[in-house]
Amino acid sequence: MKLIALLAVLTLLLVGCGGNTSTSSTDTTSAPTTTSAPTTTETTTTTTPTATTEATTTTAATTTTTTTSATTTTVPEYTVANYGFFPDPFPGSDDAHGSGCTPGSPTLPDGIWFGFVTSVTTTAYSFDLACFWTGQAAVDHATANGDEAFDFYIGNDNPTLRTVTFDPAGTAYWIDASASDLTPQPIPMPDWPDTGGTRYVPCPGDYCAAWVYVNGGVITELVEQYLP
Repeated sequence: MKLIALLAVLTLLLVGCGGNTSTSSTDTTSAPTTTSAPTTTETTTTTTPTATTEATTTTAATTTTTTTSATTTTVPEYTVANYGFFPDPFPGSDDAHGSGCTPGSPTLPDGIWFGFVTSVTTTAYSFDLACFWTGQAAVDHATANGDEAFDFYIGNDNPTLRTVTFDPAGTAYWIDASASDLTPQPIPMPDWPDTGGTRYVPCPGDYCAAWVYVNGGVITELVEQYLP
């Protein structure tokens, strides 16, 4: 009983204290918490622009030079087509027909020369150069030598024989005694004088009168000369 009464007294005391005493709330003003804004350190990385050197490569244009050797075709000057079968006297020929009879050298220069074909090989002729005059020049030279001139006069005081190569692609003109006229007829030069026909001029030999057309040091054409 006493214990119960004591508990009751204590309870009343506790209630009494609670009615008169204000439990002061501790007004604790806490200093505002400063929230530091996160410091964002912006690292500015300044990258120096890499200097880009644009290499300009200049490629020299390749020039291809094609050198074509010019093929020079030499057209013969002294031909039957240009001067016919019986050429007129050339300047410096002493009025002899063609290039005359004084070439001034052991070999025949380019020109048209009269003489006698004394022999023939497969590549060359043996040629006895002579002079052929007509008209007053024939009379003058014949008289000077104590001879008589008719329509023409042949002078042959030099016995020198010249070996002259002929062009295998050349042309020889021979006189066919069986033809209706005495116009020289063409045959390949390698075939001359074996014509297979009745010839008028006895070739080769001491009386084989002919004109030789020399170009580039070789005989490119030959024409037999009719002599009455």
